[in-house]
Amino acid sequence: MANIMIVDDSPIFRRSLREIFESAGHRVVKEAEEGQEAIAAYTQGGIDLISMDIQLPGMDGIETVRRIREQDPKAIIIMISSLEQRSKVYEAIRLGAKHYITKPFTDEKVIEVLAAVLKAGGKETIAGEAPSEQLKEQMIRPVPRRELLKLDVPALSELPFELSIQDDLAELSIHRHITDGNIRYLHSCLQGLLYYRKAKYLLIIEEPILHEDGNGLLFDFVSTVRERQGTVGIIAEDPGYFIPLQAKFKHCVYRSRAEIWW
Repeated sequence: MANIMIVDDSPIFRRSLREIFESAGHRVVKEAEEGQEAIAAYTQGGIDLISMDIQLPGMDGIETVRRIREQDPKAIIIMISSLEQRSKVYEAIRLGAKHYITKPFTDEKVIEVLAAVLKAGGKETIAGEAPSEQLKEQMIRPVPRRELLKLDVPALSELPFELSIQDDLAELSIHRHITDGNIRYLHSCLQGLLYYRKAKYLLIIEEPILHEDGNGLLFDFVSTVRERQGTVGIIAEDPGYFIPLQAKFKHCVYRSRAEIWW
């Protein structure tokens, strides 16, 4: 079992990684949203491995890797990057990161990379003092998969929501209660929407979200969009649900479309 710190500015991605790490028997002892916080936490000790997002507010993940490795050359760091950031992974590897995971990731991929790094006992896995040109090219270009990945598409009757995207507006209507049986669909949908970075988001909640984790996902999503200076609005049709949402989010909660000024 490893003590892990997750460094990512997205609450949704932190939650997702935490669930994967803990399902594999590890323990998440610290979460950080930006580089300085991560460095301070690592200085306190008790952290065996770090998952580090490249895109962070303020000090980015690459600079954070450099400073942590200067502090502790044996620090074990796995980079988390999006597809368009893969060329930046080379710099992180050169600075001492041990491996990388590309978003969107699967549970299996995260566990596979984590196991490989821990099995190596902190030794270089794909990293080295001077990565070869072949390795650099491998990280920049997509790696061919041995098996064809297939999308798992649930039946429409199982979905608690409907999603439509037109122009720059992504509209998500939640028309059924969120339950243990369908919350994974909501998680996947909200996580996917965060890749649609230039969109305006409108969440229409026809049925109040009474599920604790469902509310947590909603709060994480709105907070993440706001942190990225994005635009998000919520229409709560139930008067009893409108009041707590308005108390939580203030100006972005509406009773109907007619109230939306943006």
